Amino acid sequence: MAMEDNMTGNAGWVWVFLIIAIMFGGNGFGFGGGGNAAAFATMADVNTAINNQSTQQGIAALQLASANNNYETARLIDSQTNAFMQANQNNLVNAIQGFNNLGQQLMNQTNVLGSKVDNLGFQMESCCCSLKQLIKDNQIADLQSQLAQASNASINAAQSQYILSQMGHWTPNTSDTTTGA
Repeated sequence: MAMEDNMTGNAGWVWVFLIIAIMFGGNGFGFGGGGNAAAFATMADVNTAINNQSTQQGIAALQLASANNNYETARLIDSQTNAFMQANQNNLVNAIQGFNNLGQQLMNQTNVLGSKVDNLGFQMESCCCSLKQLIKDNQIADLQSQLAQASNASINAAQSQYILSQMGHWTPNTSDTTTGA
């Protein structure tokens, strides 16, 4: 069966070569060698040549298949490496964007906190100013009250002096109940 495949399959051109060699073989142009019987190929020599040819073609086919497998394996490794590199790059980009987002949030929160601290300082300043003003207003009111009381006392004393000066010399009733007068 193997010999039949070799004759009809890939090694069919060997038979064509043998037919041509037999046709031109008689006059020294081919395998005839001018009638030398030792130069003719026997059936065993032809079968050996065909088997050798088939073996060489099988080895060549295996080498080609091996080279194709190596190429395909290299392409798969290259494709997988590219996929891993792309995934790694995407992960790095996501991580950097996450860090940038976190930094932006921290900066925003710091700005908000700074604004609130500034607002608190303003409110404390306003509160202190309001308290100082309230204390001063209370002190002014107390001093005005004391001034009004002192002014009233002075006015009362002056009026009393005026009334007494208008009445003349006044002596209170000094009746002595002990003397019986």
